[in-house]
Amino acid sequence: MTTAQSQGSPITMIDRVASLLQVFDGQPRLTLAQIARQAELPRSSAHRILQRLVELGWLEREGYQYRLGLRMFELGSKVVQRERLHQACLPFMYALHRSTGLTVHLSALVSGEVLHLERIGDWPKKGEGWRLGARQPAVHSAAGRAILAQLDEAQWPELAFPPAATVYGSHTMAQLRRDLERVRDRGGVALDVQGCSAGVTAVAAAIGPPAGNLRAALSLCGPAETTPTQEAGDTVRIAAMDIWYAASGVARRPTRPARRHDHPRGTARRHQPRLLTPPPPEATA
Repeated sequence: MTTAQSQGSPITMIDRVASLLQVFDGQPRLTLAQIARQAELPRSSAHRILQRLVELGWLEREGYQYRLGLRMFELGSKVVQRERLHQACLPFMYALHRSTGLTVHLSALVSGEVLHLERIGDWPKKGEGWRLGARQPAVHSAAGRAILAQLDEAQWPELAFPPAATVYGSHTMAQLRRDLERVRDRGGVALDVQGCSAGVTAVAAAIGPPAGNLRAALSLCGPAETTPTQEAGDTVRIAAMDIWYAASGVARRPTRPARRHDHPRGTARRHQPRLLTPPPPEATA
């Protein structure tokens, strides 16, 4: 072990940058001399790193003092947003699982794939693509298509069309565009009938409006032969919007109470999907 290592001094560039940034914990503004001393870095090395971090937007300089930059704030806010979304989702996901008996996934768009961030339910027991932490091609999955349907093509990540597990997946860009038009026609509900896995049907809806910029979706999956796609689609769409309201803190506009003449006898009223009420916190602990 070298002397520098034994004394705990930073020995790599990553170590040096980390040591430098850590000195801002609890100290909003610092001078070069203060940063170099607290990070235990040579003043010349600290100055060189600080200059580059300012150029990249990680730090900002005001006169002789440095402070954390907006780029750092942007990344930190994404972590806070993700955690807030996850906590807001859980009560609704448990309620969905109990009321439908289907497995519920919370997924996020990561590059050209969807990453399963949370899963409530244990079906299907087989299939690597459905486990917690697994990824699926966005073009094949209901969650991926629900998110892509909200975005302009210029906002899409680079998409790949790997061989689908079944003949029902999207194989070309033209086919994907047609699929996304159908998603929009269904009010944002994406349907995957055995596209990712044989025997599995999934329905999904993006969480929140396009301006919400969450790039996340809620989905239900179950056996292809028994999953009621219309009812499940209506339910997941409403739950996804409820989650967005809960996560964003935006107040939902009160809806006008239905009048008798709004629903002629024997028509739409009985087919309206039931709004989910999340259970009390102790029920999901």
